Amino acid sequence: MKFGLYLKKKGVINAEQLVAAIDYQHSKVPPVGQLAMEEGVLSARQVFKVLRCQSGIPHERFGDVAVGMGMMTPAQLQRLLMIQWERKSSLADVLVKLRILSQVRVDEELSDYRAAMERRNVVIKRLVPPAPHLGSDGDSTVLSESEAFAMMI
Repeated sequence: MKFGLYLKKKGVINAEQLVAAIDYQHSKVPPVGQLAMEEGVLSARQVFKVLRCQSGIPHERFGDVAVGMGMMTPAQLQRLLMIQWERKSSLADVLVKLRILSQVRVDEELSDYRAAMERRNVVIKRLVPPAPHLGSDGDSTVLSESEAFAMMI
């Protein structure tokens, strides 16, 4: 479960506050075209060419169009997407910036969230049955229906 959904489910924030925080978070992510110019991957003229081409296919992402046009490589796009991801503010920071929660409250909730996720992972690990062992002849062990059912619960 993501941190924002955790906070909503717990009643710390409501749906409108979560949507506002996510919208703000996404609005501050620099576009791939801007990053391409900053990083020297594309010139302004090339960015405008990609945007013109993209306007005819609105459901395609800028980076995919640029790669399709041969203006950047998939590796360059991946690097730009990593830069974009690194520049994205965390939801915790956005909640504080928008004054939805205080820094103290965010720190407390993050601590609780991490502890809850660790407990959840321990439970998940216990529920995952071990893989069947291979016999000396390479055949996997065949389980009876009741043994298989017991492993599922």
